Amino acid sequence: MGKNHSLLSGDTGRSGHLVQEIVLPTYTLDSNLILLPGIIYNVTFSRYKAAALLYRYKNLVSQVSIINNLLHEYDFDENEKDLDSVHGNGDVNPSVISRDAVQGITQLFKYESRAKSSSSSSSNSGDSGEKSKQPTEFEWLALGIIPNQTKIGDVTESDSKVVTVSRIIGIADDTTNIKLTIQAITRGVLLDSNQSGELQSVSKMSENQVRIDWNHKVHDLGNKFKDLKVNYSQLHSSIERFLSDYRRALSVYSSQSNGKGNLSLVRKGSNTPNSGKTDSTNDKDSRQDLLTLNPLANSLYLQLVGSKDFNKAFTSLQSLFSQFSSDKYEIDGRTYLRLIDLTCGILPFPNQQKLALLKSHGIEERSTLMNEMIMQLNQIFESLHVNNTFVNNWFQNEATNIQKANVVANQLKSIRYLLEDMTKNRQQSNSRNAASSKNNNKPRNHGPQSYKRDDPHDEDDDDNDDDELRAIANFIKNKLPVISSLSSDSKRLITKDFKRIKASANSPGGGGNSDFHVLRNYLEIVMDIPWDVHVSKFKSNKEIDLKVAKKQLDDDHYGLEHVKRRLIQYLVVLKLLGINSENQQIEKSAKKSIQASNSKSGDSESGIVIANGDDTYAAKQQAKNKNKQSILEVKRDPINSSEALEISKQNRSPIIMLAGPPGTGKTSLAKSIATSLGRNFQRISLGGIKDESEIRGHRRTYVGAMPGIIIQALRKARCMNPVILLDEIDKVVGGNYGASRFNGDPSAALLEVLDPEQNNTFMDHYLGFPVDLSQVIFICTANDPWNMTRPLLDRLEMIEIGAYDYNEKLVIGKKYLLPRQIKRNGFPDVSDAYVKIGDEALKKIIVEYTRGEAGVRNFERKLGTLCRFKAVEYCEWLNKDRGSYNPIIEENDLPIYLGVPYSPGDVVSSDGTTIGNSRVGVVNGLSYNSEGSGSVLVFESIGFDRRNANDNDSSGSGPTLNMTGKLGDVLMESGKIGLIFIKSILYKKLLKTDDDVEAQRLLDRFNNLDIHMHVPMGSVSKDGPSAGITMALSFLSVLLDKPVPTDIAMTGEITLRGLVLPIGGVKEKLMGAHLSRKIRRMIVPRENRKDLIEEYTRSIEEAGEVLDHNLINELLKDNEEPSFKMHQVEEYYRNKYGISIYYAKEFYDVIRIVWNEDDMLIDDNNKSRLLEYHI
Repeated sequence: MGKNHSLLSGDTGRSGHLVQEIVLPTYTLDSNLILLPGIIYNVTFSRYKAAALLYRYKNLVSQVSIINNLLHEYDFDENEKDLDSVHGNGDVNPSVISRDAVQGITQLFKYESRAKSSSSSSSNSGDSGEKSKQPTEFEWLALGIIPNQTKIGDVTESDSKVVTVSRIIGIADDTTNIKLTIQAITRGVLLDSNQSGELQSVSKMSENQVRIDWNHKVHDLGNKFKDLKVNYSQLHSSIERFLSDYRRALSVYSSQSNGKGNLSLVRKGSNTPNSGKTDSTNDKDSRQDLLTLNPLANSLYLQLVGSKDFNKAFTSLQSLFSQFSSDKYEIDGRTYLRLIDLTCGILPFPNQQKLALLKSHGIEERSTLMNEMIMQLNQIFESLHVNNTFVNNWFQNEATNIQKANVVANQLKSIRYLLEDMTKNRQQSNSRNAASSKNNNKPRNHGPQSYKRDDPHDEDDDDNDDDELRAIANFIKNKLPVISSLSSDSKRLITKDFKRIKASANSPGGGGNSDFHVLRNYLEIVMDIPWDVHVSKFKSNKEIDLKVAKKQLDDDHYGLEHVKRRLIQYLVVLKLLGINSENQQIEKSAKKSIQASNSKSGDSESGIVIANGDDTYAAKQQAKNKNKQSILEVKRDPINSSEALEISKQNRSPIIMLAGPPGTGKTSLAKSIATSLGRNFQRISLGGIKDESEIRGHRRTYVGAMPGIIIQALRKARCMNPVILLDEIDKVVGGNYGASRFNGDPSAALLEVLDPEQNNTFMDHYLGFPVDLSQVIFICTANDPWNMTRPLLDRLEMIEIGAYDYNEKLVIGKKYLLPRQIKRNGFPDVSDAYVKIGDEALKKIIVEYTRGEAGVRNFERKLGTLCRFKAVEYCEWLNKDRGSYNPIIEENDLPIYLGVPYSPGDVVSSDGTTIGNSRVGVVNGLSYNSEGSGSVLVFESIGFDRRNANDNDSSGSGPTLNMTGKLGDVLMESGKIGLIFIKSILYKKLLKTDDDVEAQRLLDRFNNLDIHMHVPMGSVSKDGPSAGITMALSFLSVLLDKPVPTDIAMTGEITLRGLVLPIGGVKEKLMGAHLSRKIRRMIVPRENRKDLIEEYTRSIEEAGEVLDHNLINELLKDNEEPSFKMHQVEEYYRNKYGISIYYAKEFYDVIRIVWNEDDMLIDDNNKSRLLEYHI
């Protein structure tokens, strides 16, 4: 027979009850708290003890992020088996729960599920109500909590067998402690091996056999509840009267004039000149009350009102009694028994009585005991009222002034003796703690990955919780010496400050002076920094799984292969260093063992120290500690303990900057990097920071000084190797701004943080000593990186993230955005059964509703709008207000949900007019917009011959040029350069004409030409040199009166010699030309073909195809030739976008491509004059 049993006894109908004998994990609290069934408790644990408790369930709650983050702070896996054999304490060195405990929790869950179902359906009985479903992750967190007998006192042997079966239902992290919300379910009894019959004793010391009796049948329930209600009503009246009397006494005390207090040695009304009848009436209500001097009264009052939740719980308890005593409600046995436990838990009963009620498994015994406890407590309040009335009458009416003075003196003397005794006990306890800390000369050091922030032996579980310096002293004496990332000088400074705070605490005034509080806050912050704590998904670097990391990045983001490749390279380097360091550590350990054996031949091989024969307690304790330490050193793997530290010194984390337009996934990519590496993630927004102290921290001399945002991020991450995102680094206010002259330059402060050669000694002004940031992965994001200072930009490894094309947006929308919006808008599932959008509809949303954006933010907003419309329709269908529900959204439905599409705003040269030949002088250019997208930009030019207006046949003084359209200086300069280049062609007579007369006529027309150029969309600023060839061709078209084809667009900078220089944003401009739907040919500078080759190879990788590296070399080698022969790149873009790409090395190439004429120039000699710069 197994270890878990469910024994059905008694009546098997609705009144039957189940007796379970199951194995459960057990835990003993550090406090004297008694958990009574039916009550939810908030219990605060240290981080280490909470992690040790939750670690036992790690295989069952792997998806709870808060538990995973907490467990990453400690390394329990390394010493799980060995430390159990040394200590035998599951709280300090935990192990995962056994299979028997898993079965026990499952049986407990099944009974609870059956009980819940039986409350709604009375037909279920016995085991027929068990469900096949398994517990959820929080439902696995069941355990038996054993009361701490040493904290309660006066316990019997039977008290040690009682246990409260509970479940953890909530976890809260306040960065210092962990608060667990524990629901007490029922009471149980711990079984010995001889009590459980065929059941065998459990193998783990942190698990026990527990017997649970689920009997809820109460005989004579009506009379029992009536007796309970009568007794509680009497107690409630007594408590209300006591609270009223006590508060009245306090109000009389606070109303005494001139602060004389509650006691007076002069009788009221004896020497009052105006002691009339009215005054005597008021005197009766405001007479002095000695109730506040009664220790019992003070104790009861503090228990009743000391907790902010007592009034609410006390009122709720009274409401429950009133509710079930009415005729509308009929109380059952389960509710009656729960009411007993609630009453005991809320009212101020001693812990011994609460423990007695907890171990009362018999229902009759429990009812009798509860009534006796209520009557005893009521008698205490009644006696207190009678005694206080007697004392007040004597003190106010019979006692002389000398007797009153003696009462006050004795009261003060008793208080003084009590305070002296408390101070004496506190000093003795502190001296014992100091002695015990001296005995522990060699604290445990588990290396950087297994360093424990909360040593269990340092827990503040004693009666000295008010000692402010104890935690700091433990850190200074036990943890500070073993921190490897701090230099000896830094440790000396910290120790010196600790000595100052001790001297300040012992000085007159104690901890009331300002220096004490400044130093205490400083040392608390130093103690809170996670020194030598390194959190990672992988136990050692050599175990890094590259496939899992690559899959994580692919699951979170589509494309961006160049970014993912860089991160995988970083992981590969860590993995190789981990593999190589293992061999180095083996060689070092072998050399050390040989040297140790030669120098200490008489020592034992195991290294275990045997205690000496000294009988003193200190000597025995010291020997015991050395035994434990020696066993730990033998059991620990010598390679894994220092491997991470060695690797961290050899490899420095990269400092990456993701540069690109908004909405392209820079911030979310940084989160995916942290997830794939298994590291904690912290985001720091740098937008608008204008003070250097926000980076480096304030100096301690300032009021309210705090560390900088970097140190604060380490405190929040609780490790020294997090992934820190420095968001919007290009928005830092610094450099030449006037504010930097007064507050310092924050961009200059970032130089040390982001320099791999310097950040291992980063100096924070508040801390005053260097901090190692070399293991932090800094990821910066920027929209316009060229706004940053040059030294800061030089320290960053910039990875550019360009705009998405509509094909990429289509995949992102289907794979990521639409399922996320379906889930966010309340649908029960992300399947197509609720919302389904076809590819054509998605493409129309991208092209016509969100065309201008480079990222996907507006695209996701539109998808969210569609999902909300469908959510309304789905709810109407559920309410039967709609006949049917259609989840499909077609292309024709978009105007109904999203309205009319936006006007594209792009004007192309094909948009003709009815006035004259409107295509002369109109050329399609290409622009790169500030949000990261591209578009077609039309340049319109019109020329007027001045001779026609003046009837003058003179040669003219030269052309005039007027440009409008909110153009920038660089763009206007490019237009002037283009016009001068056209003039140079005419003066050198390089254009082919019929005769010299025609050439002279063309020159005279040019000299008398008034040109006006305009760029539409006049409210949008336009600037940049990339429209040089576009404006030059527009001027030439006006001069020759020759229209430019409407299906061609061009971009490129022009020089005075006619050379076409490379520009940026080729990919975005190509996408803009494609989205116009009217461009079929595109002219780009010849030097930009390298950019197209790079985009071509990147697209092959993002498509999941294997890239032939020989092909890249062949394309680049062929590109060096003046006339390339490999056309794969051009064919790829022609098939993808329907645009033929042409290249221009000089302006003559533009003329030849546009008008398809090879004989525009006069002869080959002149041609060679223009073509001499090909090479």
